[in-house]
Amino acid sequence: MTTLPLRRSPALLSLAAALLLAAPAAVAATPPAPSPAALSTVHGHPSPPADTGRQVQRFKDQLARSGFVSQSGSAAVFDLNRRYCEGALFSGLWPNLQSPYIVTNMPEVPGQAPNTNPPVTWRLRQDEAVVLIGTTPPPEEYFSFDLTNVKGSLHTGPVLWTAVGDPVNNKTVRTAGPSPFNRPFALVITGNGRTRSEVGKMLRASGLGDATSNMTIPPAMYRLGLGKGADQFLLGMRTVAPAPGYEKALEAYRAAPPFQVLRVRPQSDSGNQTKPVYAPDPLPVPPLRVSGTGATELDLNPSLKLLRRRIIEAHPGYDVHDDVVQRGFEESNPGLQDHLITNPPITGVDGLSNDADDPISRDFSLPDGSFVVTYGTNHVATGQASYSSVTVNADPHAAVAMAAQGNRELEGSANDYISDHPDAEKLYAWTFSRAGDSGPSGPHVTTLPSTDTSFCAQYGTDRPVDTSTLRVVARAYMQPETATRPALSSLLLDRLLIFTPKKK
Repeated sequence: MTTLPLRRSPALLSLAAALLLAAPAAVAATPPAPSPAALSTVHGHPSPPADTGRQVQRFKDQLARSGFVSQSGSAAVFDLNRRYCEGALFSGLWPNLQSPYIVTNMPEVPGQAPNTNPPVTWRLRQDEAVVLIGTTPPPEEYFSFDLTNVKGSLHTGPVLWTAVGDPVNNKTVRTAGPSPFNRPFALVITGNGRTRSEVGKMLRASGLGDATSNMTIPPAMYRLGLGKGADQFLLGMRTVAPAPGYEKALEAYRAAPPFQVLRVRPQSDSGNQTKPVYAPDPLPVPPLRVSGTGATELDLNPSLKLLRRRIIEAHPGYDVHDDVVQRGFEESNPGLQDHLITNPPITGVDGLSNDADDPISRDFSLPDGSFVVTYGTNHVATGQASYSSVTVNADPHAAVAMAAQGNRELEGSANDYISDHPDAEKLYAWTFSRAGDSGPSGPHVTTLPSTDTSFCAQYGTDRPVDTSTLRVVARAYMQPETATRPALSSLLLDRLLIFTPKKK
């Protein structure tokens, strides 16, 4: 049994000064996928991250020779639960506990209009670029660099938060070597064609030409510039589910992300750094990867119905209520055009949607003495995703995460109910319980804290969270064949059975 410990004693609230957050992004050409032999070699022989210090210095030297200036940024993990409890965020925005986000912090250009959410959101001069140089994560099921547009204050809300094209993920990233893992890489973000060309030349001279991925901020959709009316962007990174033996390596990667963050631009002779030097050269909107292969999970529907019946039969003495997750977020491009804000409990637009399907349940009450069984298809076992999970979130407005289980933990859990069925290994059934000793037990049960627990006490604050009202998010990241999210129409939607004691 998995137990989620939380302290009950509330502490004083300390407000955070910095605002941080993360979500998805965009990519240029897709390189060929690494061969199985290359991946097996990487997985079988742990290797330390490559040192890219020499390439970084060469690139800086090239910048100076080419009349460019640069400012250094930074990157660090950002805990959405903690920042919500500390008062820095208006909502936790349904975080994924299994993938703590790495967020980049960017300095402002002298003289620019102040950013709304410094240092994590930033404006970009129309001839500027953001450049990352470093090493990709160790072997894992999924990682991505995610570029988003954020309109509004993360401190007060609400926000319009949309993905800017497709993320660069472990299927599409370009690296110096046959593997996407533990290899040198460069990432360039700009909306100006001349700037991309000039920065690309400098990276080639630095030894990273074949290891460079491009992400586009298309001026047709977004307003570049450093004035008050310009759009603001956020660059984050997801890392999740390390390969066996690489758990400590991923912890070390998250603790000290091994990449340099730079904002670069051609230097102005006038000294006014807010004025572009290059004429507008707008890059076109890049093509989006198409989700779905036509294959579906729908033939498993009879097996799913059997699983539901067996779960109910296994828990007599309880009233049971059915629910099913539903599309929670509009896709980013339609959402941007329709200005669909996110303001929990309203979902709106999710910046993660360009590389993940993450349907969400309705809010439901789970009082003490009750439990909920989440069940459905294991989307990795069916081939529809590279990583999938279920997360329990608390409080309609706070939307903080209380517990999560990924596809590896979910594997085999349906055998508790349908071990006699050939489809059992493609399904899962996981229990999140407040029923105590009288409720379900075993390796596929997570014990949730009671409803009178102070959620934020674990972070040393007393910001209130309604832990009695829950929501479940079901994630499915990156279909292997398409390198993007599966088509929602191809999935059997995850389901919930909410068990409450029968009234006497």
